[in-house]
Amino acid sequence: MQAYLILALMFFVGIAVFVFQNPTMVTVHFINWTSPKVSIAVVALVAACAGAILVFLVDSFRYFKVAKATRELTQANRKLQKEIKSLKDEKPSRKDKRGEKGKTATPDSSPAANPSQTSPDIHADAENKPE
Repeated sequence: MQAYLILALMFFVGIAVFVFQNPTMVTVHFINWTSPKVSIAVVALVAACAGAILVFLVDSFRYFKVAKATRELTQANRKLQKEIKSLKDEKPSRKDKRGEKGKTATPDSSPAANPSQTSPDIHADAENKPE
């Protein structure tokens, strides 16, 4: 942000130097329009101001676009934070329900985790299976 301000200040200092060194009167022609004689400094100032307004309008459009996206993401974040909080609040009650059943599943107690506990018929079917 500071670099932007320094560049803007340097630009306006350059315009001021140009204004004081060029008091020449000129006539501006644009399409079908012709201006009365004006100082070239006035033409430079009007052009600089028009450019600044154009940049401001383009930047404002970009800012509103970014602000809208930020607002949408903030709302989504709040929604997800509420969901996380509700899941955390629900988590202890899940543990209580599991404790009431008296049985918790462990990875080693399942038959798929320990092949020695599977029935021999399953292995026999796999060996006799035609390819």
